[in-house]
Amino acid sequence: MLTEAQYAEQQRRLGRRLHEHDGVWWEEIRRFYCKPAFVYKAFDRGSARPAPGRSWLGYSHPVPDAGQANRFLPVMTLTRDRLDGFGLPALPQKKRNQVRRALERCEVRPLADVGSCLERLREINLSQVRRHDQGGGSEVSARRYTAEAEAWREQMRNEAALEGREWWGAFVDGVLAAYLRTFQVDGIRIIQQAKADTDYLKACPMDALYFTVLSRAAADPACRILFNGRPQHPSLNHYKEQFLFRADELPYYSSHAGLVELGKRVLRLRQRIRRALQKAAPPPAAEPDSGETAS
Repeated sequence: MLTEAQYAEQQRRLGRRLHEHDGVWWEEIRRFYCKPAFVYKAFDRGSARPAPGRSWLGYSHPVPDAGQANRFLPVMTLTRDRLDGFGLPALPQKKRNQVRRALERCEVRPLADVGSCLERLREINLSQVRRHDQGGGSEVSARRYTAEAEAWREQMRNEAALEGREWWGAFVDGVLAAYLRTFQVDGIRIIQQAKADTDYLKACPMDALYFTVLSRAAADPACRILFNGRPQHPSLNHYKEQFLFRADELPYYSSHAGLVELGKRVLRLRQRIRRALQKAAPPPAAEPDSGETAS
């Protein structure tokens, strides 16, 4: 488990603009606007703020209760009360049976050497992007794993070198079929990424990963809560809910709440336009066989 200071140091090494003020590590996510470096760190309204010279446009952070909030962020959470009862008997019957079959077909283990399987991870990411593009649309363009593949590899190498970051893989007949990334800061566990190869979905590798990682979290008394992204389309929300996650609202304080809401609307509009353009664009050309092997 990482401390907030350890996590902040890692983010600084990755190139984030950080500073410490009033006992909190802050990230300048946009020029003169700050959030805590660890975005789920909650503290009382008015008890801390970023350095004034770094936050002319404002700042925001989670607060412990709704009475201190002026915004609420949608999140998917698994709290300690539900985590204490986590196990096969707690899952819906259909999901319970799927998990049993997944654990029979899949071998779940940590990815000890991420660098050696980068090419396979890229293939899995690209497979998931193309699958999502056939549905509601992917948040990441296939270009990230084709034309920009080398930049992606460098990012993954840097993140894999960080202490306290867990990379779990589900293998089917010796082939990596899905992977999940997670880490924990001061008792708060984050599901960072979960991706599966379309060709192996029948083996339910993600079920095996979710159950393994959540079982370990349940056995860890230091883990108070898990965050697993935000509510999205109904099918993905339902999938997470079968593993006892729930849609929730994180109470948040923003020093300039109206400005933040306007900015979010502009960003959502840009995202919708980008997704529409991605759907209209021709699919990326198949990559030539370079003969290279994974490093």
